[in-house]
Amino acid sequence: MSATFSLLVGGAAFAVLGFGRLVRSQVLRHLAGAVAFLGVSALAQWLVLTANVGGRWELWSDVAVLLALGYLLAKLALLVVFDWLLAQRMHVVVPRLARDVVALLLYVLVVATVLRYGLNMNVGGLLAGTAVVTVVVGFALQETLGALLAGLALAWEQRLEAGTWVEVDGIVGEVEELGWRSLVLRTRLGERVLIPNSQVARARTHLYGEGEQTVAVPVRLGVAYGASPYAVKEVLQRVAADVPLVLAEPAPQILVREFAESAVAYECRLWTHEPWLAADLTDAFLTRAHAALARAGMEIPFPQRSVHLVAERLVEDPVRMSRDALAGCTLFAGLPEDAVALLAATARWQVFAPGEAVVREGEASRAMYVVARGEAIVLHAGQEVARVRGGEVFGEMAFLSGAPRAATVRAAGGLAVVEVDSRALAALLAERRELAEELANRMASRQQELTAREAMAGAAVTPKGLASFLLERLLRLVGG
Repeated sequence: MSATFSLLVGGAAFAVLGFGRLVRSQVLRHLAGAVAFLGVSALAQWLVLTANVGGRWELWSDVAVLLALGYLLAKLALLVVFDWLLAQRMHVVVPRLARDVVALLLYVLVVATVLRYGLNMNVGGLLAGTAVVTVVVGFALQETLGALLAGLALAWEQRLEAGTWVEVDGIVGEVEELGWRSLVLRTRLGERVLIPNSQVARARTHLYGEGEQTVAVPVRLGVAYGASPYAVKEVLQRVAADVPLVLAEPAPQILVREFAESAVAYECRLWTHEPWLAADLTDAFLTRAHAALARAGMEIPFPQRSVHLVAERLVEDPVRMSRDALAGCTLFAGLPEDAVALLAATARWQVFAPGEAVVREGEASRAMYVVARGEAIVLHAGQEVARVRGGEVFGEMAFLSGAPRAATVRAAGGLAVVEVDSRALAALLAERRELAEELANRMASRQQELTAREAMAGAAVTPKGLASFLLERLLRLVGG
C-alpha cells in the first residue's frame, strides 16, 4: 500500500467519524470504534512509509491495517445480519449474548486469517504451544466460564427475553438483558439487579411472561373463630371482585388454610395478569377486606393471646332461636306458645356450611328438620328436584314412616335448621296429646308431591287414609 493511499484512507476514516457526529447516525455510532482503528492504522502506516524505515515496521503496519479493515468489515457484517436482515426484515430479535458469541468467533477468525496470511504464522502450532497457559487460565476463570456457559444455555432456550417478568430466588423483576456473566433485572422499585447466570441456571425461576398468563397471588389473613367460615368466604369473595387487578375468570379461591392458635387462617388465591404487582394487589385486597369484615362484625384478631370471659359475651341462645323458627314454621304455626317452647327445649339447633349434606339418600330417618335460615336443595339421584326455604319442613314423612331417606338435602348457602327427633316430638305429645291429631292433619295436607308418597310405599298404609296413618305413628311415639 502506497503512502498516498494510506493517507487517503486515514483522512477518509476521520472524515466519516466527523460526519457521523454531525448527522448522529446510529450505524456510524456503532462503527465508530472500528473506523477510528482503521484511521489510526492507516495514518501510522503513512508515517512509516514516509519515514522510509523499512524492514519489520512496514510489515507490522500492514498487519495493523489489515486487522483494522477486517474488524470494520466484521462489525459491518454483524450490523447487516442482526440489525437489518433479522430484526427489521424478519422481525427476529437475537439475544445480546448470542450476538456477542458470534461476534467473538468472527473476530477470532479475522485475527487468525491476518496472522496466517499477513505474517505467515502457523496459527495451529501457536494454539498448541499455549495449551498449558490455556489450562491455567481455564482454572482461574472457572466461575466466569461457568457463568458464560450457563448464559449460552439460557440464551439458547430464549425464555429470558427482554421485557419478560421473572422471579429468581425471590427477586421479581423485568428482564433488561442477558449478558455474558449475568442477568440484569429491573425491579418494581426501579433497582437494577445483576444475578450471575450460573445462579439463574440453578435457581427455581418463575416465568411470568409479559402479562399474557394468569397467575394466582396468595394472600393470607386470619379471622376470629366467632365468624362462620362460609360467611367469611362470602365477604372475601365480594372484596376480591372489587379489586381492579383481580380477574373474574378464573374466579378467586377463598380457602380455609388452618385452625390457627387465635384465628381461622384463610388463603385467598387472587388471579391476575400482572403478578409483578403482587404488593399493590395485596394492599388493595387487605385494605378492602379490613373494612368489609368490620362492617360484617367479623374480628381480625391481634397477634396475641386473648382471654375471653364467657359471662361478658353475647352468646346466641339456641333454644330461643329454635322457638322462633318453630313458631314461624307452617307446620307448627298456631300451636300454643307453651307447646312450641316445649318442643324447642328438646329440639337441636344446627348450622351447616354451603354444600354440606343435612341428610343423605338411603340413610335411616332419625329426625325431621325445620329451616330457620337459608335455603336447602333437595336432590334425588343426583338431580335437583326442589328447594326448601325458611319456615318449611323436610324429612318428616320418612321420619314418621321409618323408611330410608328418599332424597339428599344439602345447604345451598349458609343454612340453619331445627332438628326435631323422636325424643323431642314424644316429649311434646306426652304433655299435649290432643296435638297429635292436629299435627297429623297438617302433615297430611302438605304431602302432595309424588316423592313423599313413594317414601310411604314400603309402609302398610291402610285405607284409613294418610292422616289416620300419621296419627297412628305420632301416638306410637308417645307410647314408646
